[in-house]
Amino acid sequence: MILDYFAQIKSVIKKYAHIISDFSSTEKTYSENKGFIDGEVIFTDESKLDFAEVKDAERAGKMKYCYHYMDEEQELIFRYDNAKHYPDLPNFPHHKHSQSGVEESQEPELDSILSEIEAKVMREK
Repeated sequence: MILDYFAQIKSVIKKYAHIISDFSSTEKTYSENKGFIDGEVIFTDESKLDFAEVKDAERAGKMKYCYHYMDEEQELIFRYDNAKHYPDLPNFPHHKHSQSGVEESQEPELDSILSEIEAKVMREK
């Protein structure tokens, strides 16, 4: 089950191959249903997404996640995570860091994050 989830993540990334110049990932299985995946995606504009997820394939949502997107100078563009350090936000623990601060968010899917990045990369071409 968790291996199917890892394959799904890689399939989503392949969907954006037209804006990706390099991709690497590592996976760790804790059981048939639980595991960890992290990766680095380098885009054609030299921006980079580092991501990590801890997932139980039998449960909805991710146990833990972080998607950290930065420009070619390694400056933060945005980061989604569910670290429990903003308890006053409406969708705690889900939130988004951006250059203008921290804002509420839903738990994102990798596809929506890559779509957000795609819009930026394509805009700059």
